[in-house]
Amino acid sequence: MGSQNITVAALDIGTSQVRAVIGRGNKEQGIRVIGVGTKVSEGVRKGIIINSDETMKIARAAVECAEQDAKTQVDHVYLSIGGSHIQSSSACAVLNILEGDETVQEKHINELLEKTRSNAAEKGRGYLHVIPQEYRLDGHGSVVNPDGLKASRIEASMHVITADTTLLENHARIVNDAGFHIHDICFSVIADGYCVLSEQEKKDGVLLIDIGGGSTCYAVYFNNTVYYSNVFGVGGDHVTNDIALGLHLTTSEAEELKQHYSKMALKVDEPNVIKMKTHEQKTKSISRQDVEMIIDSRIEELLRFVYDDVEQRQFRPLLAKGVVLVGGSTCIHRFVERVGKVFSMPIRIGVPQLLSPDDPHTELDLYSDRHEFLRDTCYSTVLGMLKYGCRQQFSSSKMSSGFFKKLFSR
Repeated sequence: MGSQNITVAALDIGTSQVRAVIGRGNKEQGIRVIGVGTKVSEGVRKGIIINSDETMKIARAAVECAEQDAKTQVDHVYLSIGGSHIQSSSACAVLNILEGDETVQEKHINELLEKTRSNAAEKGRGYLHVIPQEYRLDGHGSVVNPDGLKASRIEASMHVITADTTLLENHARIVNDAGFHIHDICFSVIADGYCVLSEQEKKDGVLLIDIGGGSTCYAVYFNNTVYYSNVFGVGGDHVTNDIALGLHLTTSEAEELKQHYSKMALKVDEPNVIKMKTHEQKTKSISRQDVEMIIDSRIEELLRFVYDDVEQRQFRPLLAKGVVLVGGSTCIHRFVERVGKVFSMPIRIGVPQLLSPDDPHTELDLYSDRHEFLRDTCYSTVLGMLKYGCRQQFSSSKMSSGFFKKLFSR
C-alpha cells in the first residue's frame, strides 16, 4: 500500500515580493509543485508590516493565484518570516534521568527543549526555533543524537532563535484576516537551508546568506545543525536607494537602472554609457562606471558586516564548503566575484532543484511538469517552506503549541 498524499501550502511575505506555493507531497514519491502565485509586495519594509490592509490583500491574492494554478483550495499555510527584529542566542540545559534503565528517550529530549525555552525566556520575545547543536552524556563526548543511548545525565547545547512578539502577531493576524490558518512559522534563512543546501554541506560546514529586499539573513551550518544565525538590516533595496540618491533618480528609475545594468553588463560589446528614459520621458545618459561604483560600495558594506560577524565569532574554520548565496540581489552582475573578494573561499549561488516527473525522486525532492521558472534563487525561501511543511507532515509533527498555538488561532 502506497503512502498517503498530503497537500501543503507555503507563504513568503517579503519586502519586494509575496510568493505562495502549493505542493502535493508523498513520502515515497516526493513533492509535486502544483500551484504558484507571486505578487509585488505592498505594505512591508525591512520584513516588517507597516500597512496591514495592503499586505493582507496582497497575501490573499498570492495564495488565491496559487490555488487557481493548482485547481485546489487550501486553508492552512506554512509562513516564513525575516527582518532585523529576529535575534539568536546560545543556551544550555541539563537533565538527570532518574527512572528506568537510564536510557535516553524522546521524552527526555523534549524535556530538555522545554527547559531551554524556560531558561532563555525573555519578555516580548516569541520562539521560532530551539535547535539542538550537541549533547553530552554523563560529561562525555559531543553526541549528535542521544536517543537510545545510556546516560544518567544529559547536557544539551542549543541555538535559540526568537522574534518580536508584536511583529509575530501582526504577521499571524495578516494571514488570518486573509482567510487562512497558520500551521507554523519558520525563520527565512532556515527555510532556505531546506531548499538549497546539500546534506554534505550541512555536515562539513557552510555559510548561507539570504540577501532580501529589506534585510540580509545568514546562518552557519556545521555537523548537520545550525550553529549560528543573524540578521543585518541592509538588503537589495538599499542598493537601489543609493543609486537613486547618487544619480538623482526616482526609486523606480533606480531599480530599472539596476536591472538594466545587470543585463547589459553580461554583453562585452555594450557601451560604457547607459541611456534610459526618466519619469519625465527625457533621455538621461549615465556612466556604467558610476553605477558599478555605487553598487560595489553598498554590496561590500553588506558583505563585510557578515564576514566580520562570522570572523569575530570564530566560525570561519567551520566553513569547509564556503558560502552559498540566495536572494534577488544575487542576479547583480559580478556578484559572486564581489563575494569572493571579501570571503576568499568557495562561493556558489543556491538555486532550487526542481526535477521533472520522469526523474527519480523520493520524500523531499521537488518536481513539476511545468513551473520551470522556480529554478531561481528568489524562490528558495518559499520552496524551502514547502519542504519544511511536508517534512513536518511526513513525521506526523503536531502543530505548534504554547505561544504559537495562541498566536495561530483565529
